[in-house]
Amino acid sequence: MYQSFIGLEIHIHLTAETKAFCGCKAHFGDEENTNICPVCMGFPGVLPTLNEKAMQMSYVVARALNCTLSPNTKFDRKNYFYPDMPKNYQISQFSDPVGRDGYIDIEIGDSIKRVRIHDVHFEEDAGKMIHAGDMSLLDYNRAGYPLLEVVTEPDLVIGEDAEAFLKSFRRLVRYLGVCDGNMDEGSMRCDANVSINHQGAGLGPKVEIKNLNSSRFVRKALNYEIGRQSEFMDADKKIDQETRLWNENRDQSEPMRKKEDDNDYRYFPEPDLPPFKPSAEFLKNVENGLCELPLVRKQRLMKSYGLNSDQAEYIHEEKFVADFFEQAVFNGADAVQVYSWLSSDVKKLLNRKGISLENSPLSAERLAKLIDMIADDQISGKIAKKVLDYIFDEDQDPETICIDKKLVQISDPGVIGKIVDEVMAAHSNVVEAVKAGDARQMGFLVGQIMKVSGGNAAPAVVQSVLKEKVLG
Repeated sequence: MYQSFIGLEIHIHLTAETKAFCGCKAHFGDEENTNICPVCMGFPGVLPTLNEKAMQMSYVVARALNCTLSPNTKFDRKNYFYPDMPKNYQISQFSDPVGRDGYIDIEIGDSIKRVRIHDVHFEEDAGKMIHAGDMSLLDYNRAGYPLLEVVTEPDLVIGEDAEAFLKSFRRLVRYLGVCDGNMDEGSMRCDANVSINHQGAGLGPKVEIKNLNSSRFVRKALNYEIGRQSEFMDADKKIDQETRLWNENRDQSEPMRKKEDDNDYRYFPEPDLPPFKPSAEFLKNVENGLCELPLVRKQRLMKSYGLNSDQAEYIHEEKFVADFFEQAVFNGADAVQVYSWLSSDVKKLLNRKGISLENSPLSAERLAKLIDMIADDQISGKIAKKVLDYIFDEDQDPETICIDKKLVQISDPGVIGKIVDEVMAAHSNVVEAVKAGDARQMGFLVGQIMKVSGGNAAPAVVQSVLKEKVLG
C-alpha cells in the first residue's frame, strides 16, 4: 500500500496597473512588445523600483492565508538563462518572503480539510514564448508582471484534493480582488509536485508537473502521475526526481528535464533593491484589504438564510453575487426565492446576453421588488418572467414596466367575475359538462379566462370565482 503526497505551487498575476519593478503597464492582450522599457528588458545601468501597491496585495493574500507576515522582507536574484527572461535573472524572494507558515481550510466533499501554506513570496514574471513551426516568438509584455507565488505543504493526497484546493484558492483571490483567476489567460498558473512511498515511510522522490492550465488538468495529471509512480514501485524501478510536462492530447505526463534544486539557481540578495519594511499605515491598508473569506461566508449563508449546501455553494461562488443576494434579502425578498431566480431565470438571461450580473441592468432592489410583487399577487410568476426580460431590455424598474405594459395582475374578484361570466356564456356546453361531473373541462375554462384577461388574472382568484359560479 502506497501513500501519496501532493504539494502545489500557484502563481497569480496581481491586478496592479503597472509592473513589479518599473512603470510599464501590466495589461493582458495588448500588442506584443509594446509595454516594455529598459528596466524590464534588463538594459545596463537601470535600477528597479518596487511597486508598493502590488506588494500590499501580496501581504493581503498572505494575511488571508493566515501566514506569519514578514516585518522586514527582502528580494533575491534567481539566476537562470532562458529566452523569456531578458535579464537572465528573476527578482524573487528566497530567504525572507512576504509570509510563512499559514493555512487555508477547504471543502473536499462533505468535509473540511486544512492545507498548510509553506510560504507566500513576491516576484516578477517572465516573458511569453509563442512557438510557431520551427520558430519561437517572444513577447516581453509579460516580463516584469507583478507575480505572487503561493507554495503549499504536501498535505494533499489525490488529484481531486488538488482540484478542490485550486477552486477554493481561485475563489479567495477573486474575493480579495487581487487576481481575476483566469487560468486560460495565464493570470493564474499551477505547478504540482507529487511523491509516493510506502505507507509511513515519508516522502519519496519529488516529481514536478508543469503545463497545467486548468484545475481539471491538475486533477488528471496528478492521478496519472500517482498511477505511473505506483507502477514503478510495483516493478521495483527507481523513480527519478524530475520535471515533467502534462500532454493534454495524450492524457499523460512526459519527461522535460532533471529536477533542479535551489542551488542550481545561485540565489543571492538583490543588490539594487533595499529590504522592504512595511509601515504601520501599510499594514493598516493590508487589514482594510481583507474581507469575509469565501468558506466563512458560505457557512454564514446557510446559517442565516436557511440555504442548503448546494444553494449556498452557488451563491457564494462570486463575491458580487453573494453581495447581490444579501442586498435583495435586506430589501425584503425571501432568501430561497432570490436564490431560485438567480440560479434559473436570471442566469439564463445573463448567458443569453453574454454579460455578468455585475454589468446587467438588474439590481438587487429590482429583483427584490419583482419577488415582492409576486408575493403580493400584483403579478403572476409567468408575468414576472416577462418583466425580467423587459428589465434587461429597457433598464427600467419592475413597477414602471408593469404599468407601461399593462401587466399588473387582476386580483379583484368582481372584475374577474365579469370575465368568468363572459367565458361561461361563450362555452355553455363546457359548463354543463363540468356540472355533470367532467372536472377535466374546468382546466379549459380556466385557460379561456386567462386568455381573455391577457394572462393578467390572478390564477388563484380565477379558480375560486369559477368554482363558485359553476358548482355553486
